[in-house]
This record gives sequence, C-alpha cells and structure tokens, in this order.
Amino acid sequence: MAADAIIVGGGSGARFGQKKQFVCLGETPLLKRAVACFETHGSVRSIVIVVPEEDIPLARELLSGTTKPLSFAKGGSTRQESVSNGLSLLKESEYVLIHDAVRPFVTGELISRVLSGMEYFDACIPGLAVTNTLKEVSGDLVVRTVPRSNVYGIQTPQCFRTERIVAAHSWARRQGIGDATDDSALIEAVGGRIRIVEGDPFNMKITVRQDMEIAEAILRCRTGSD
Repeated sequence: MAADAIIVGGGSGARFGQKKQFVCLGETPLLKRAVACFETHGSVRSIVIVVPEEDIPLARELLSGTTKPLSFAKGGSTRQESVSNGLSLLKESEYVLIHDAVRPFVTGELISRVLSGMEYFDACIPGLAVTNTLKEVSGDLVVRTVPRSNVYGIQTPQCFRTERIVAAHSWARRQGIGDATDDSALIEAVGGRIRIVEGDPFNMKITVRQDMEIAEAILRCRTGSD
C-alpha cells in the first residue's frame, strides 16, 4: 500500500519556550528525526512538511538531503489549520499518514502497522491502553474517577483514506470547528470507521522541556552512548 505523509510542525512552541520542532535531540533536529523514518519506509511515496511560513527556508535546508519528494506548507494558527494546509498539497493520493514532527522515535514497524490496519476502515490510529487511574477534576477538586477500561492514549502517525480526511476537514470548517487537535476526531464526527492498533510506548511526544530529558535518555539507551 502506497501512502503520502504529512509531518506537522507548525507550532510556535509557546509552552516549550522555542520552536521545538527545530530543537536538537543528540545532534539532530526533532523534525529531521521524525522525517527520517518516513523517508526510508518503502510504502511512503512523498512527504509534506508543515512548519511556520518563516521557517520554510530553514526546513528546506535541514532536509536538503532527503531522497523522497518533499513539499512544504505553511503552518496555521491551529494544528487543524496546519494539517489542512498540508492536505491541500496532496495530489492523487489514496492514503495519507499524518505525524507530529515532535515525535522523534517513530519506527517503520509502527508505520507499517497503521497502514496494514486500513482495510475496510476510513482511518487507522495507534494507541496504548491507559494504565493510570483517571480523575475528572474541577479546579483542584476531584469530581469523579473515570473508568479506564477501554480507554486509550492515542499517538501518531495516523493513517487515513485521503478523500475522507479532506472531506472531514472541509466539514469542520463549514461547521466553524477550528481547534481539533486530533485528526481522527474529525473522522469520528462525520461518522467514519476508525481502527485502533497497538502503539509504541517509546513513541513519545515532546511537549515540555522535561520531555527532552526523557528523550535524551531513550536516545542514549538506543545508541549506547554515555
């Protein structure tokens, strides 16, 4: 199954303090690490990179040695808008993989798993069963304990039938929905069928600075460096 990929790194890094997609893990920017696995995967035809418009020249330079066709879209004011901008560059694409630029440990096995789960479905997403007790709170007051059975934490890459995710984004715009942080949620909203497959516990998302310490520890374990 051939698919195109969209790597979403359109954020401003407000919570992190800088644009984290360009922060180096080891000596390699997170964006480049995220792209690398899609570049080498046999089922990925081309890659769309979404970054803030002012950073497109930097992204082009960082990824100049990439062997698969690259195109660049400007990031939007929300993740949803950034993904929509990336989708607008796809041509004759039946399947699309959408991945966060700040998940640097994506593997070829995970990409293959979500691709192989697409048969008879509109989307396939990776997830991990929640193991911690969940509490709903209001301010600092616990309201209730939320049952965790059948509750999953969802990751990327997520795979979609391109026409379905494009249609879902168009529907969301018409409805005035602009803040969806998960693309599969839009497929849910239009009644699509979504399959979940096993995620990867090391496929972490870099959100705050402390996450970099964890990522650096994972990298040291994988490379054997001190």
